[in-house]
Amino acid sequence: MTTNPNIIPAADLIAGMAHRAAVDPALDAAAALDDAGLLTRPDPFALPGRNRPAPSPAAVAALVECRKAKAAAELAEPEVAEMPGEPAVSAAGGEVRFVVRPRSLEDWRRWTQALGVHDAQGRAIGGALVARFTYRGVRARLVGEGVPALLGAALARGAR
Repeated sequence: MTTNPNIIPAADLIAGMAHRAAVDPALDAAAALDDAGLLTRPDPFALPGRNRPAPSPAAVAALVECRKAKAAAELAEPEVAEMPGEPAVSAAGGEVRFVVRPRSLEDWRRWTQALGVHDAQGRAIGGALVARFTYRGVRARLVGEGVPALLGAALARGAR
C-alpha cells in the first residue's frame, strides 16, 4: 500500500463525484482534488527516518559570496552612473560586472582609476577588454566594449 496520506480522502472525494452527472468527469475530479489540497506532494523528509540534508559548506560560502556581490553591485550603480560609456552594473556568480562602452582611451583610464583596477592591460576577448580586480572586497571584472579597437587605432596613429 502507499504511504501517501491523501489516498483515502481522494478516494472518498471521487466516490462522491461518481453519482453526479458531469461533462468531463476526469477534469471535475482533478479540480475537486486540487480544491481539497490533495494534489500536493507530501514532503519526503516529513516521513519518519528521513532527514533533510544540511547545506554543504561550499554552497553556504557561494551563497555568501553571491549576496556580497549583489550588495556591492547595488552600491556601485549610483557611484558610476555619471561615468562615461553607458555603464551597466550587475552581479552573478559571486562577482560584480561593470560593462562600459568608452569612447576614448581616456574614458577607459578614468574607469580603471575610479575602480582601482591595477590590471589595466586586461585581456582581449572578442571586441572587449576584460580587466579583473577586487571591488568592495568582492571579485569584479571591468568589461570595456570596443577598447581593443581604441587601442588598435592608437597604435596605428603612433606607427605613422
